[in-house]
Amino acid sequence: MRIRKKLGRLESLVSYTPNTPPLVHLASAGGILEMFTQNAGLNIKTDSSTWNIHGRNEIKTYVLSSRQQERAGMQVRITDPVFEFGEGGSISTLATVTARWESNADIMVRIMEFKWVKGERNQWLISSIKTREDLEWGNKM
Repeated sequence: MRIRKKLGRLESLVSYTPNTPPLVHLASAGGILEMFTQNAGLNIKTDSSTWNIHGRNEIKTYVLSSRQQERAGMQVRITDPVFEFGEGGSISTLATVTARWESNADIMVRIMEFKWVKGERNQWLISSIKTREDLEWGNKM
């Protein structure tokens, strides 16, 4: 239940509306960083690019940079989570992530894998996020 709530918080922190003030962007980036381990890794693939991001500093840089480039706003939904308990008390979550940009009619839908570990203050933190291309329905074999 705690991880499900954290996914909802991540969804709300990543989403933003047009004309969001710079201080709100900065506060959201800080909130996003608190959800990750110090050396977290992200490997996210979209139709047009691949993002390989390592560590909290790079995550913050990418979050703020993407918000500067796409000022019109973005809405993210994380749905249908499936949880799997791993070794050492870790948890893996597969979820459908949907992103819609205000300036673009296209919607990105990806299946992502979130790896969670117990971290600072005994809270669940994300150690990695990656796009699971092997589970995409449109892939060619």
